[in-house]
Amino acid sequence: MTPPKIDPTNPEALLNELFDDDRWVKDKFAEHLSGPILELCEALAGCFRLMTAVNEAATKTETVRTALVGAFVFGVLDDIMVSTKLLLTGKLPAAGNLMRQVIEGIAMSILCSADKPLIVRRKTKKESEIKMLYWDRLNAGDKLTRGYLAVDQLAWNAVQLGVLAVAVERLREAKDYYNTFSHCGTATITNRVSLEGIGVFHMGGHFDDAKVEVYRAELQGRIGLSRMLPSFMEHLLNTMTVPATTSATPAQRAEPA
Repeated sequence: MTPPKIDPTNPEALLNELFDDDRWVKDKFAEHLSGPILELCEALAGCFRLMTAVNEAATKTETVRTALVGAFVFGVLDDIMVSTKLLLTGKLPAAGNLMRQVIEGIAMSILCSADKPLIVRRKTKKESEIKMLYWDRLNAGDKLTRGYLAVDQLAWNAVQLGVLAVAVERLREAKDYYNTFSHCGTATITNRVSLEGIGVFHMGGHFDDAKVEVYRAELQGRIGLSRMLPSFMEHLLNTMTVPATTSATPAQRAEPA
């Protein structure tokens, strides 16, 4: 199907574009990539089935800590769905930007699961190390619990949290990859340009036959992540059912070595 042409100088045409559901783009994705799309749905369905147990655990314990864990886990699953919907309407930069939140959400949910102080700032020549009860300070809006810091903070506390170094490294690699979609650069330009027609830019969503393997790789990345999530969710479930032993405390500065 030939992509519809839009006259961006016509306000009515822009209005129609804003409310258009990009059906032609979705049809092209279904034609070329129905297999991996179904695989992703099957993997995500297993995650959502486990989400019931996460919600029940959060409801049973009725603590801020478990509520935050449950909220972040649901956010991870929902963001994968929304990101994929954006991908299937041809909005790759926006889809990749949202996937960065998925990676940060995984890290933040693990950090929130701990009911003990964690390192949130490492010691440097100019600054002292800071430890804090992460979920408590997150709930208070502390700037040291902002999402962009979470993967590094997870790495610093990986042993204490029972997270394998290889898992942290994969999260770091994924975040670095999706960072390219979160800021203006060549990646965001490339994904608005047709590879088959030099100099042809697309407004809004589009499907480029020359980018089928790029789209396939994006879907495979989401499939791999979604297949890993059940073990991650089981790990968090175990932390949600263990009684809390540490009360909320303010940030702690480590004593100088």
